[in-house]
Amino acid sequence: MTCLRVSPRKPPANSPEAPSFLLSTHGQLKLSIIQEHEVLAVSVLEARGFLTECQEPCDSYVKVGMFPDSDPPERQKSPMVPHCRNPIFLHTFYFVVSEGDLHKRMLFTVWNSNSTTRMSVLLGCMSFSVRSLMDPEKEVRGWYYLLGEELGTKKHLKVPTQHNHHSIEAVLSNHGAAPETNRPENMQCLTVTILRGKDGYGFTICSDSPVRVQAVDP
Repeated sequence: MTCLRVSPRKPPANSPEAPSFLLSTHGQLKLSIIQEHEVLAVSVLEARGFLTECQEPCDSYVKVGMFPDSDPPERQKSPMVPHCRNPIFLHTFYFVVSEGDLHKRMLFTVWNSNSTTRMSVLLGCMSFSVRSLMDPEKEVRGWYYLLGEELGTKKHLKVPTQHNHHSIEAVLSNHGAAPETNRPENMQCLTVTILRGKDGYGFTICSDSPVRVQAVDP
């Protein structure tokens, strides 16, 4: 698990400093989503930084479906890639979008299949507004963080590009070998800048030590 320190680019009015908070992520997923009329072509390309709680490579697969109305068994599933920290999926799903689907979110969940218990454990997730994906000017392509279940069903977070990309990749590589990464003193902290939208940053925070996400806008 990687710990990100998230800070807005511009502080809110009447605030001398931009607030920041720690955000746990669970690896990264590379996606490409293309809109063709009423069809979304959703490609899950590859991933990196997938580790179990024991810091071992995962037997991972990805499930994709519309949320919250679709049942988990109805979500489409990629083939499983065994014992790999940086799996390559290269799998494309197709979704026909109706008017009634525009209020939903396209949900990506990543799972680790445990061969011993024959049960799957959620590694992380992310989601995108279907309405925004149907916008011809919307481009979804690149690396995205896997978030915890509560946040990932409501939001997505793109990995910074250009000069930040290499430093983040190096931190993740070093972090993967660190012992007891669930302890705060062993966590790596990254800084992510969030652009302010016309209605704010898309979330509210509470407390100050540590700062926590209180609510996330849909």
